[in-house]
Amino acid sequence: MRHRARLVEVLHRAETGPMIEEADFERTLVAPAIKKLVQKYDIKYRKEVFVPSDDDLADRVFQAGLDLAVEVGLFCQNTSRRITWTREELLEGLRYCPSEVIMGAGNDAIIARARKPDDNGRVVVAGGAFGTPVPEYMYIPMSLSYLKEPVIDVIDNPSLETVYGYPIKAGSPWEVLAAHREAELALQAAEIAGRPGICLGCVELSPTALGALAGVSWGGYRPTDWLHAPIMSELKTNYDMLSIVSHATRTGTILEAYYNPIFGGYVGGSEGVAVAIAGGLILLNQNHLPHTLNTRPNHPFLNCDTTPELIWATSLGVQSLTRNTNLVIDTLVGPAGGPGTKTMLYENAAFVIATTTSGQSLMASCHSSSGGATPKHASGLDSKICGEITHASRGMSRKEANEFVKQIVPLYIDDLPNNPIGKPFNEVYDMDKIEPTAEWQGMYDEVRNNLIKMGLPLDRLVF
Repeated sequence: MRHRARLVEVLHRAETGPMIEEADFERTLVAPAIKKLVQKYDIKYRKEVFVPSDDDLADRVFQAGLDLAVEVGLFCQNTSRRITWTREELLEGLRYCPSEVIMGAGNDAIIARARKPDDNGRVVVAGGAFGTPVPEYMYIPMSLSYLKEPVIDVIDNPSLETVYGYPIKAGSPWEVLAAHREAELALQAAEIAGRPGICLGCVELSPTALGALAGVSWGGYRPTDWLHAPIMSELKTNYDMLSIVSHATRTGTILEAYYNPIFGGYVGGSEGVAVAIAGGLILLNQNHLPHTLNTRPNHPFLNCDTTPELIWATSLGVQSLTRNTNLVIDTLVGPAGGPGTKTMLYENAAFVIATTTSGQSLMASCHSSSGGATPKHASGLDSKICGEITHASRGMSRKEANEFVKQIVPLYIDDLPNNPIGKPFNEVYDMDKIEPTAEWQGMYDEVRNNLIKMGLPLDRLVF
């Protein structure tokens, strides 16, 4: 069944699939299945490898992910039922998935296309605070710090802490009002920057479908913007997310779906994370009907995805899909470090080199300061470093990438347990001029020059 034509079947299966308690779904289905598949397909993590380049291993991870998707399915929290599909149905869904998508409008539009490992094709750079909470007065200045960077093609917005000074309550009229306010501020910032048609990620503050649907209604975000509908860890959806999906299929809105496996939890270690990425994104494609699919696995104690184990797992999971499908894949770099730290800059560099050479179509950057949980901790330079390194890495082989990442990881790894969240936006940027402070710009330039000395061609960029 062709992409998006199967929406009714998805909803039907959410109400008629096999029943199971949520806790049992994770304990008796997800965890044992992944453990078994890791053994069956002989998937082994090697500590000395940061960016795998074993095509046979990547293909085995894809088969394991496909088996996982068939065996486990997707759990619907509202109905306590599993949405299940046969292997043939999942393969058909992959066969008819979108292999490219136009993001944005007019002169600001850009095309994201499916890529392969070691590919020299263009990678779309999405930059922004990705939901980091900010006060209302800071929303436009922070957004402009990203919009002014030419290397950034798509903007994913911060999230508002309040609306007109009042708390935002999930599932209430305040959520609806806040979603409209977010859209108003995001569109205003794009106009100020002279990039009115740029694709904007949305709706960042929506804890329920109320905010998401309100934000993309009349006068808000547009169908050419980037609406988000994730699944929850591990392999779970609900009616809020399926309502967003249903709306997007009828309005033609660009839809991003993502899945963030938890390292060390039900999916297990690095090997299990790689299999979960493959299986989870196959299920996302089948059930949430997205144009782009994202993953951002999370370390449960460090709140990042830049440890060697997770760089390996993310690279391998992405390769398994880019080698065997035409999905438009992106990853979100989530450093432990934050603005004003070299730690974050080096974390971003290592992760971006690994995932770009693994074949992603879109580089999403970045979830600063322990996964975007620290209010006000985001800035334009956080994403600029990712954008520049993305373009410097295009066409690089995975073996070359592995050598770069091997040099970069020791420059930050010992600092990760120290909670290096850095400084808030107003301490690393002049909010009137929308320029980085001399200290933050100097730190950026130092790291950039160090990467050039390693051999990364940041001084010869063409984008």
